[in-house]
Amino acid sequence: MKQCNAVKAFLAAATAAVLCAGCAGSPAVTDRTAPITPEISAVQPAETAAGSYIGEPDAAAESESTAVTAPAARSDLLRCDYYDDKGFCANIERSVVYETGAEPLCGIAPHHLAAGHFIAGMYRTAAEKRTHTDTVVLLAPMHYDGENTLVTSKKGWNTALGAAECDTGAAELFIERLGAKEDDGMMQRDHSASTHIPFIRRYFPAAKVVCLLVSPKEPPDISERLADALYELSERKDCFFAFSIDFSHYLDPDEADSHDAETLEAVLSGDTEKISRFTNANVDTPYCLSAFVQLSRHLGAKPEKADNSNTYRVGNLPYDRSLFPEGVTSYFVFFATSG
Repeated sequence: MKQCNAVKAFLAAATAAVLCAGCAGSPAVTDRTAPITPEISAVQPAETAAGSYIGEPDAAAESESTAVTAPAARSDLLRCDYYDDKGFCANIERSVVYETGAEPLCGIAPHHLAAGHFIAGMYRTAAEKRTHTDTVVLLAPMHYDGENTLVTSKKGWNTALGAAECDTGAAELFIERLGAKEDDGMMQRDHSASTHIPFIRRYFPAAKVVCLLVSPKEPPDISERLADALYELSERKDCFFAFSIDFSHYLDPDEADSHDAETLEAVLSGDTEKISRFTNANVDTPYCLSAFVQLSRHLGAKPEKADNSNTYRVGNLPYDRSLFPEGVTSYFVFFATSG
């Protein structure tokens, strides 16, 4: 695979700044009625819907400095406001294909772009190891307080690689079965969904996509309802179910490691009761994590860990509390595989 132009320079110059951006907040999980504080994304919103893209990383090109102009943005599609050419290309370059026991049916990756190579690796692995995918279904936490607590959209997305078309039938299922509301503004605004979309388009160019944002204000039975609805969708078409989840927040690395070990044990053992009691010390969205475990069980799939790290380790920096005043955020890549 050819390196993208300026990847090394970008990583050297931007790593510290990106990691220090961290997460300023996350969905409230201990108080389900508290206002939701948005996270600070590692990449700020882009000024345009799509800019130039610095080549497909594995494309044959005479010059790595040749930029490819993105397709014209369509007015009927949502924008990926947190997309950045250099960052996207760097994350593709750093990604790996993970070993999995069988074909991935579900996956978990972060939405914090400091670990964007984890997002790329999750979708890259799924794309290479799945035989067919009609739709990528993305379940993500809602970081902003609003009128609606379950949000979907029937619109696709503009990306620098072309349009990611929406599976409107899947969106209708979320509306009918779960009472989700269409809210294009909220969907576009929340980075927990839009940071994943360019990677989906890169690795699943022929698949449709549908997103569901879930607020912590939903009642406790939301995990079971989500798992049931997603399983119903799996019986209609070939889907890859992606979950956008960040893990331990606001702790020093040793503390985060301890909580990550507890989280890993709960996921692998399928202990949804324990997961439901988790706070930000373990995971930002226990209801999404529980839905992943329950859906895996419905599909007869086995959860397995592919990767784990945190904000200071992904940048290969020594830990310094002055650089991480709010502690670190930890990340997992999980798959649930068939058989």
